[in-house]
Amino acid sequence: MNKIKDFRKKRNLSQGDIAKIMEVKQNTVSQWENDTRTPSVKQGLKLAEILETTAEELYK
Repeated sequence: MNKIKDFRKKRNLSQGDIAKIMEVKQNTVSQWENDTRTPSVKQGLKLAEILETTAEELYK
């Protein structure tokens, strides 16, 4: 289980906000949150940085 959505909401960011920062489509962020797609290691690290956490915490 991942916690991307929880951390995103704590930071008051939308899926669109994350998508813009990450330079991916909003649908991709939705897939990450729903565990139908997994970000690459590089994307996961960047996502953790944006959400002010660690990659480990996102996927705990």
